[in-house]
Amino acid sequence: MSAVIGATLLKGQTIRDLTGVLGKLQEGGKPLAVSVESRCVPYLGDTVVGWTDGPPSSTVAWMLSGKDAHADAWRRWTISHKDGGYEIGCFPTHFRNAQDPLAPGVPPSSSKRR
Repeated sequence: MSAVIGATLLKGQTIRDLTGVLGKLQEGGKPLAVSVESRCVPYLGDTVVGWTDGPPSSTVAWMLSGKDAHADAWRRWTISHKDGGYEIGCFPTHFRNAQDPLAPGVPPSSSKRR
């Protein structure tokens, strides 16, 4: 299923649109269960600018870089395996470079550069 999800990722789509696309996928003849972390709901207008697959030892299937709809900043988004489905999550803290959210070793707190 991870490869199917990866095939749905498009640059320029909003996270909100991606959530809708993922909700239309089927796994085993049933709609794919997709949820969004509540702390991420205010940022669903972010647009996808890049992605990479998640670490093999993690529940994260995909990491996304999402451009803030209102600022020149980016957030790290994840699509993770959770409870028989997938959950879309994010680190609300901004990064100042579109590539930083894709670096697995970069903690969100390091984005507070001025």
